[in-house]
Amino acid sequence: MVLGIILAALVLMLAMTTWALDRSLDLVARAVIEDDLGEYEVLYERAGLKRLESAFAAGSHDDQQMMRVIGPEGTVVTSTDLPSFPDAWKSLPTRAIEAGQIVWVREQADQHGNHLLFGGLGLEDGGQLWFGRTDLDDQALIGRIQHMILVAAMITALFATVPVVWFSSHVLRPVRRLIEGANSLAQGERLEQRLQATQAIPELVEFAGAFNASLDRIAGLTEELEAANDQLAHELRTPLARIRGNMEAALTTRDVQAMREAAARGIDEIERAVSLVQTILSIRAGDARSMRLHLEMTSLGQLVSDTVELYQAAAEARSIALQWAPGADAWMLLDQQRIRQALSNLLDNALAYTPEGGTVIVAMQVSDEWATVSVADTGPGLSETDSPRIWRRFSRGSAASASTPGIGLGLSLVRAVANVLHGEADGRSRPEGGAEFWIRLPVTRPVA
Repeated sequence: MVLGIILAALVLMLAMTTWALDRSLDLVARAVIEDDLGEYEVLYERAGLKRLESAFAAGSHDDQQMMRVIGPEGTVVTSTDLPSFPDAWKSLPTRAIEAGQIVWVREQADQHGNHLLFGGLGLEDGGQLWFGRTDLDDQALIGRIQHMILVAAMITALFATVPVVWFSSHVLRPVRRLIEGANSLAQGERLEQRLQATQAIPELVEFAGAFNASLDRIAGLTEELEAANDQLAHELRTPLARIRGNMEAALTTRDVQAMREAAARGIDEIERAVSLVQTILSIRAGDARSMRLHLEMTSLGQLVSDTVELYQAAAEARSIALQWAPGADAWMLLDQQRIRQALSNLLDNALAYTPEGGTVIVAMQVSDEWATVSVADTGPGLSETDSPRIWRRFSRGSAASASTPGIGLGLSLVRAVANVLHGEADGRSRPEGGAEFWIRLPVTRPVA
């Protein structure tokens, strides 16, 4: 289509140029004839017919101009003809021309498109002076110009076609493939399908990469959602079954004490289910930064120290050395309950994955902008596939086993709490062995 537009534009340009040249040359020819008529009129009236004939014969007309004088009676006094057009004078009008008036006649001379242009001037004695010329030279000039324009147009079309072909192959065709791929993605069920733009311009390749990255993100969220739904159904099924069993036991027994114990066990299972749902809602609210917080000026060092002290007994029971390495303290606007909950999850994981005789070190570092609390252990550490996966809901590290407590929500909650406080949470494998997780929060100073 683009090539057709270019060709049509070139043809139109050639036609307009030819018409303009023909029009301009016709005006030039009329001006030349009008000038000759004025000159020969003066010569004829002052010097007579003989002088006019000798003057015309002496002129350089190149066999493309002719002259005729018609007397007052309408008879031809003198006339010159062109061998190429013997019947040229037959088209002249027979009516009289007023003195000083010029009459124009233009006719096609042959089948090749050549024309004859005649100009007739009325004389004082009632006669007529006619001067005619062919446009052979004009048509030859137009032909040469058309040839040059055609060559220039072909060169222009060639140079114009190259970018058009390039644009079609590197832009239009890849865009069409991207559209077809997007439609296929919208209508298909293959979540692993991606857009391809290998032969496109860098911008389209970058667009396809960004689009595929979005699809990867959507696929990851879909996978996480499906896993979360499956895990949530599995985790809720057990407490619901226990609640049902305890309620049935309470209904079938007449022993008040046994009924109370069954009700208490049912309440415990309900609390467990409510805690699970509340944790999931807290993670979602933290990711969206819509978690409700009770902020108050808090000594972060004291808060961490108190939390570590609560876990000393559990660490001693497993023969694990729990060490607290305090640094500079920082007073910050914090939600004490949320920070304690996040630290508890990190300590639970560290104690769960550290073998007997191992060490867990809790440290704190404060700079002008950030306060960082880290928990390092001497457990199995993290594999290469663990880093992006362990932060998802209901996902656990490769070192987890059936005997390892937890359902894969602890680290998700840690990151959600850090996120809602405009901080960050991350982890890594330590070179000397084990893993290290940290929470980094922006420092705020108390107002005087």
